Amino acid sequence: MGMIESIRNRQTLLLTIIGLGMLSFLVPYDAVIAMLGNNPGTQAAGSINGDDVSFLEYRTRVQERNNLFNYTDDKAAQNEVWGDIIVERLYGDNFDALGLGLTKEEFDDIRYGDYVSPWVSRTFYGGQVTEEQKQNWKQTFSTMYSDPAGKANYAGYARVIQQKRMREKFDGMVRAGLAANSLEGKREFLGNQEKVDFRYVLKRYTSIPDGDVEVTDADAMSFYRDHKGDAQYAQRAGRDIEYIRIPLTASFDDRQNAQAKMTELKGIWATDDDGDDFLSENRLMDQTSRLEIIGPALDKESQAANLEAAAVGDVVGPYFEGTSIRLDKVISKDAVADSSVKCRHILLKTADIKDPAQLAVLEARADSLKRRLRAGDAFADLVNKHSEDPGSKATGGEYEFRRGRMVKPFEDFCFDNRVGSIGTAETNYGLHLIEVLDQQWTSDAITIQRVEREVEISSVTSAGAEETAMNFAIEYGDIESFRNAADTMGYAIVEARDVQSGTAAITGLPNGAEVVGWAYGAEPGDVSNPFQIDGNYIIACLANIKKKGVPPFENVEDAMRAGALKDKKAKMYMDLMSTGTLDEAAEAAGETVGTATGLGLKTPTISGSGGAPEPEVVGAAFALELNSLSAPIQGKNGVWVIMPTVRNAVDASGEFTTEVKNLNDRTYFRNLPLSSGAPVRLSNAIVEKADIDDLRQGS
Repeated sequence: MGMIESIRNRQTLLLTIIGLGMLSFLVPYDAVIAMLGNNPGTQAAGSINGDDVSFLEYRTRVQERNNLFNYTDDKAAQNEVWGDIIVERLYGDNFDALGLGLTKEEFDDIRYGDYVSPWVSRTFYGGQVTEEQKQNWKQTFSTMYSDPAGKANYAGYARVIQQKRMREKFDGMVRAGLAANSLEGKREFLGNQEKVDFRYVLKRYTSIPDGDVEVTDADAMSFYRDHKGDAQYAQRAGRDIEYIRIPLTASFDDRQNAQAKMTELKGIWATDDDGDDFLSENRLMDQTSRLEIIGPALDKESQAANLEAAAVGDVVGPYFEGTSIRLDKVISKDAVADSSVKCRHILLKTADIKDPAQLAVLEARADSLKRRLRAGDAFADLVNKHSEDPGSKATGGEYEFRRGRMVKPFEDFCFDNRVGSIGTAETNYGLHLIEVLDQQWTSDAITIQRVEREVEISSVTSAGAEETAMNFAIEYGDIESFRNAADTMGYAIVEARDVQSGTAAITGLPNGAEVVGWAYGAEPGDVSNPFQIDGNYIIACLANIKKKGVPPFENVEDAMRAGALKDKKAKMYMDLMSTGTLDEAAEAAGETVGTATGLGLKTPTISGSGGAPEPEVVGAAFALELNSLSAPIQGKNGVWVIMPTVRNAVDASGEFTTEVKNLNDRTYFRNLPLSSGAPVRLSNAIVEKADIDDLRQGS
């Protein structure tokens, strides 16, 4: 459980450290860890099928990989090394059993011979292999091998190249052994060609009130026993984490100090006429920006009134804006061109605005609306009733914009007509009935020089926040006291559910990699040491460990109740719809008879029935005799009774060579690079089946 647990178990030592005032100021964090006997280097970087991968092995290999190759960032090297370790652990026995080693001749050939391996081609040659490059690499490797200092690098390259080549060989063997046969081709052919039409009655589950059936605890548990192994309920390995934030923010004293310093600068700046010289002399240039604030933008400034009242040369401030403090010096005040207009409109649409007959209809509707306006109807009311522009209905049809923001006919009407004008403009959207509300040709512009700096957090404030966080983590070291203390002290608990191994971002914490790494090495109920992340101290608690496979009932109780509810609705209507004819089934269900046409086994989604495909229903339509009535079928979207009416005749003789080729090209990707298709899906399946814990984050 780490350093904090060690501290909890050594209260006397802790009190001694705090009493001496050393915890936050004199004793380095790493030294405290070492003093308490917790060596991070002994932890595991992860585990693969129960076998730990030590950090020593992982870090050594990452360092070696960084020395050998030019990675854009450390993360790329780390992830590639971790992937290689997974391949070694999961595939190693297969490599050995198949004898996938490299001879000296093959090792030379795949580097700079007649066959350069795909990985070597990408990594060493950038995908463009030439004879000149081959000779260059041959010379490079030869020089490296003959130099005692270079032999270690040569050995490192050899290890990586050999592993990548064995994986390429394995993937090639997998792909070469996969091919569709004629039976699969026939199934593909029939799936595409066979079609069926049927009449049906459907009682959707969503149309049955939940209150019509009762789901007991026993019903939910029974559904769980029957369905807990279903793929849709399979539980991914994950962690449920709860955490609090103790903010590392400037104190009142910090803000007062910042204000005093800026006030002193203000006094000098206000009487200084040298402009940039003053900023440069006081090392403020990188904290300075020149801004022109025009019209509506001024309203968004917190100091708008003071800026308007200030004369040229005045300095406004200091004032706080979020975590910063500002000074604004007024450089100029001018009236600037700022063509803008405010209008409101009603959009009338038609299928083809260029059709004179259709346009005439819209113009007649627009004339009618103008008469309604002259009679006193409110424009906003007419917008709600008649406008087909959803984007402006909520504002009564209003728009405010500058030149160049709208389609030209609309814009021209608004700028070229006087305020109060009402008329029409034709655009590709339709016919617009427009009223011009306001026009602005100039605006006041205030140009300012702004000095803005973050309020500095003092060492005293930082140490106090750290001590608060450390004390919380030490005193409240189990989940119950963690929750109670957070509630008492007013710290909001953030819940991050189903956090996956290796994830960097969790709920409310974009840079939560350290927390995730800790959670994958902790036990349920553990409370972490504080992590300093994004200006806060984060203290986490591991609420639950979810193991891959069948979920416990409590983790899926809501889903089980929903499934049991659907089953009970289905049973009720299957009983009601077990009648003699389709019309009687419709009457019993309170529904009408519908028709489905052109459905195949590959496309079992029935239009208008709901979002889920209905393979059982379509399958039954192929199995039943024509014009015979099915028993009620419990489908994905509801309860069905169907009667197949038409099935097309399909000649299913032949070798189906086209379908076989399509399957090979599409499903097995036999004509694409090794990085595509079946080998990748096989690899993903192997990794998915394996028990892999990635504990590297935050280490």
